[in-house]
Amino acid sequence: MTKLSQAIALATAMTAGLAATSTTYAEVSYNAAVTSNYVWRGDAQGSDTTALQGGVDYEHESGAAVGVWTSSLDGDTETDYYASFAGESGDFSYQLGVIAYDYNNDPADFVEAFVGVGFADASLTYYKKVDDSDDDKTTDDASYLSLGYSLGLTDDLTLDLAAGHTFDADNKDNKADKYDALISVTKSLPEFDFSFTATDKEDGENEFFITVAKSF
Repeated sequence: MTKLSQAIALATAMTAGLAATSTTYAEVSYNAAVTSNYVWRGDAQGSDTTALQGGVDYEHESGAAVGVWTSSLDGDTETDYYASFAGESGDFSYQLGVIAYDYNNDPADFVEAFVGVGFADASLTYYKKVDDSDDDKTTDDASYLSLGYSLGLTDDLTLDLAAGHTFDADNKDNKADKYDALISVTKSLPEFDFSFTATDKEDGENEFFITVAKSF
């Protein structure tokens, strides 16, 4: 599973910077990363193993964008596809779109729609599952709310904070409802970005991982 802002609305892919190919003020960008642990919404997506990740994004001057992102996953492969539209006015920004999560060897593919608003360095994003290919009806109404804040400590050092809550409307006992939090420090160098991230989850399964990423 993934984090586009993730695309990381606060990317678990915490990459920055674009090199663009211009076509009527359009941008094509690429990203690649290696992470010591692929964590999404507080949960490790594999057996605490290293993951290779990468993607390509196309953004038009109108605010429309499409992209694809992929990650290795314990012998499997996850590939996410997204389409979105974004705009801004002064310190205010917004984004809405859809993400399709596809797992090569796992039938649990699903689709989420999302809408987000931002003001200055803070953002609030709501994700809603709209399609689920598995037969587990207890997850069909799952949704996720994420609050994020990004602070530039220096010209090349950024602090990111995020808190999220997973809702499961079909689970009458609310056993699937859970909280998670994230703190990440990213050091930007000319060649790469280094991120040190710690996560905390309601059930106490905390994670720490290091990511090396590059955008071009």
